[in-house]
Amino acid sequence: AKSCAGKLSYTAGWAVKLPAALPVYPRGHVQEAAGSDDAGCTLRAVHFQTPVPPGDVLDFYYTMARKAGLAVQSGEAGPDRVLTGSKGPARFALFVRQSAGMTEADLVTSD
Repeated sequence: AKSCAGKLSYTAGWAVKLPAALPVYPRGHVQEAAGSDDAGCTLRAVHFQTPVPPGDVLDFYYTMARKAGLAVQSGEAGPDRVLTGSKGPARFALFVRQSAGMTEADLVTSD
């Protein structure tokens, strides 16, 4: 994905171009979104907030990813709770943290 960094454009419109199986959380408010459709660099990155507890957000994405047939792993990275998954070339990573009474999340997808 590092080779993609220079190809990203930043606009909230990328949030609606997430894979159907991994949409913005239903009560999520998009703060920033970026993406690319360049060959070899099909990437979406969305940062959103929601008043819903982190565990509910993680459960939603775990369920959605499993329904889509992705192999899902969970873990932690510093203060973040993390879900990652893949199926063939499709990949996703979700980083979730509590911040000032809100849940903040970063969702990255590629294929």
